[in-house]
Parts: sequence; structure tokens; C-alpha cells
Amino acid sequence: MASPTGADDTRSRTAGPLSLVADPTFRKLWTIGVLMGAMRWLEMLAVGVWVFAETGSATLTGLMTMLRMAPMALFGSVTGVIADRLDRKLLLVGSLALMALTAGALAVSAWAGTLTLWQVGLGAFLSGLGWSTDFPVRRTILGEMVGSARLGAAMSMDSASNNATRMVGPIAGGGLYATIGMHGIYTVSATIFAVSVLLAVLVVYRPAAREPRPFALFAEIRDGFAYLRRSRALVGHLGVTVIVNLFAFPYAAMIPVVGKETFGVDAVWIGLLLSVEGAGAFAGAMAAAFLAAPERYRRIYLFGSALFVVCIFVFSLQTTYSGALMVLVVAGLGISGFASMQSAIMFAEAPPEIRSRLMGILSVCIGAGPIGVLHVGWLADWLGGSMALTVISLEGLVAMLLLVIVVPELRR
Repeated sequence: MASPTGADDTRSRTAGPLSLVADPTFRKLWTIGVLMGAMRWLEMLAVGVWVFAETGSATLTGLMTMLRMAPMALFGSVTGVIADRLDRKLLLVGSLALMALTAGALAVSAWAGTLTLWQVGLGAFLSGLGWSTDFPVRRTILGEMVGSARLGAAMSMDSASNNATRMVGPIAGGGLYATIGMHGIYTVSATIFAVSVLLAVLVVYRPAAREPRPFALFAEIRDGFAYLRRSRALVGHLGVTVIVNLFAFPYAAMIPVVGKETFGVDAVWIGLLLSVEGAGAFAGAMAAAFLAAPERYRRIYLFGSALFVVCIFVFSLQTTYSGALMVLVVAGLGISGFASMQSAIMFAEAPPEIRSRLMGILSVCIGAGPIGVLHVGWLADWLGGSMALTVISLEGLVAMLLLVIVVPELRR
């Protein structure tokens, strides 16, 4: 097996992205990411449709997405510190088991006909708690195993697979919800997460030796933030992450609302709106896996982020379903630049001894999304779904322009 800190760098310099598929450790971690992503989008779509049908409230619909994302903001930095001190493989197995058990319990309740709003909300929060470990645990293991020369390709391929799940997950969620309801959604989810647990158990991972030192949670979190203060470029990088998660990604929580209010379509066609965005993101991420060089990481990241926010604005103005589909395909290309480079930049520039901590801080920034979801949900109850997206996307474009002016390192 490769060294604990990465794959054989001599070999990785001459191997292209396709060599990653031949690596059994990469394949398992990659497959886990695919399964996690598929279940995330499947559940998110079905839960949104179910909550809106049950309550008629855009705010409550957005609240479910907020609950799923909140653990990243609440616990991301803590998870990062723990992942720097404990066995990451054990943490991976534990987080997947939590998601499997949560989905299983909700499936039982749905089959019994006793599923309630508070149970769905609690399930979303617990699933989000498991998901909050993805950056400091699974993606950090993946980055360590492939070596620095293949880091960009590995993160792009991982992003591509995640985006592929955005093609399948939402429309599958809409189809399953329309045919067998929430009990079908949660039964499938519990089964897939159980398979992921088995794959995680089979991952061969030997972490690098760590220097013994007392465990001081808050001091180690403080050390991570202290390092960031010395790097304006990384602070700007995290700023873009916050902006995109506040003002762009919350649009997904409004897709069930816009689908019903503006286009008058059912759950399957609502799912297709998210799926076509995933198709564009998959294509863009695969291109990045083969073409992105380290010196282009930041430009790809910034351009992709800006394109995504612009597309949400254009989507909010659409009055035809076909026009909305075309805009979301382009939005997916923007997402691919953002998502592919997000982990690669942070991992590449983080010292190994605090890598999980910085990846945890990245998770906290991603966790800003719940605030954006509440914001867009409130606006949607007041102005309607489409107008709410117009407002948040304009806010995002202004914030991004100001950030680029204040942190010119982002343009380099």
C-alpha cells in the first residue's frame, strides 16, 4: 500500500486520472461518496416535496434543508480536530452507520403510517451530522492516499461522481416518492448506507504517525483559525465558499416551490430540474479532472462560483420549464468549477498536521447554507419562490464582487 501521507508520488507524476480507478482504496472511497451523494439528493428532494405537500409552507420546506446542513456549521471544526487525533477510518464507519440507522428508523415509522414532521426534521439533522464528516474524514483520507500530483484529478473525479448523483438522486427521489412514498425513500436509503458501511470497513488505511500531545479541543481549533489568518488567499477561498452556500445553493430548497408555483409540475419533473444541473456539473468536473493544473485551481474556482450565482439569477427569471432546464445545465458547469477545486485548494495548501482541522473549517463555511435556506424560505413566503431566488442571487453577486476587490489574491 502507499505511504500514509499519500500514494507513491513518483508513480503519480506519470499516471493520469484514469489510474485512480485502478486503485482499490480510491475505488472504495469514491463509491462511498457516490452512494452518500445519491442518498443525500434523493432524500432532499422527497423530503421537500413531502413537507410542502403536508404543510404548504415554503419556510418549513426550507427548514428541512437547513436542518440537514446545520451540523456542518455547528460541528465541522470540532470534527476536524477529532479527525486529526483519532482513526479517520473508524470515524467514517461510525458516521455512515449513523445515517443507516437514522434512515432505517424513519423507514419503520413511514411503513407504520406514523411519520411526522418532527421525525423527518430530526432525521434530516442526524443525516447532516453524518454528512458533516465528509470533508475532514472521507475526503482527507482520499487526498492522503492519492498523492499530491493526482490531488486535483482525484478531487475532480470525486466531485464529478457526486454531481452525477445530482442527475440520478433527485429524479429517482421524485419517482420513488410518486410511486411508493416516503417509506420507499427511507428503505432504499437505509439499504444503501448499510452497503456504504461495509465498504468503509474494507478500506485499507494506515494513518501517519502523530506526535503524542494532550488533547485540547479549543486550543487546536484556535490553531487552525490562527493559520488561516496568515493566509489571505485561503481566507478569500473560504469567503467564496460562504457566499455560494448563502446565496446560491439554497436555490435547491426552493425547487419544489418554484416547480409548483411557476411551472405547475409534479414531483418527477421537479426532480428533473435538479437532475439536469447535475448533468452539467458532472461534465464540467470530468473535464477538470483531465485538464485542471494546480496553477489554474483558483481561477477555475472563482469563475465557476460566479457563473453558478449568475445562473441562479437567470433561472429565477424563467417563465418556461424548458428555459429553466437549459439554464440549470449551465449552472451545473459553474458548480463543477466550484466543487472540484474547493477541496483541492484547501487540501493542497494545508500543512498535514492540521489538514483535517482546516477541512473542518471548510465544512463550517459550507454550513453557512442553513442561514441562506432560512433567508430564501422567508423571502419565498413573502414574494414567491422565483422572486426570492432573484433577490438572493443579486445579493450573492454583490458580495462576490466586494470580496474579489478586498482580496485580490483570488484572481491570481
